Amino acid sequence: MNQTIRLDRHTWTKSHCSITGAEIYCPFATCAEVIADRWSILILRDIAICNQRTFRSILANNVEKISSGVLAGRLKRLTDIGLLYFKDDPEHSQRKIYCLSPAAIDLVPLLLDMSNWSMTHASGSEEPIVLPSNMERPQSQFSKELTDRLRTLHSDPTGANACPT
Repeated sequence: MNQTIRLDRHTWTKSHCSITGAEIYCPFATCAEVIADRWSILILRDIAICNQRTFRSILANNVEKISSGVLAGRLKRLTDIGLLYFKDDPEHSQRKIYCLSPAAIDLVPLLLDMSNWSMTHASGSEEPIVLPSNMERPQSQFSKELTDRLRTLHSDPTGANACPT
């Protein structure tokens, strides 16, 4: 977690191709490095959705009870990798106001889609949660075709080997 990554193609996470063994740069792995940390996602939520933009407001209003040390570290990391930047608060000389970078703004719809997926498939409820209609985004043609193909490839028409949902 201490490794600093920049969000550009020259520093994507290195992987090895399973077929050729060649070193490649994998955007999936880079994305996982950026968003796989629970606290970073929750901080982005608090800033983007809840408009908590100072250290104190994030700390005081975070329902998951993030510690001040973890919050400080994640704010620094999110700033280091270019998802956040800060400006000085004109009303308080020692306070920073955190802002979403263009890269983070582009990430927010993906986080909403992940939230949508979670409420539908991992809500802890027997019944899926009905989402507000304005949360749905149209799928790209590629995404629709991929999803349809995956459903075809991975579904068991007999139901004998169906995974529990």
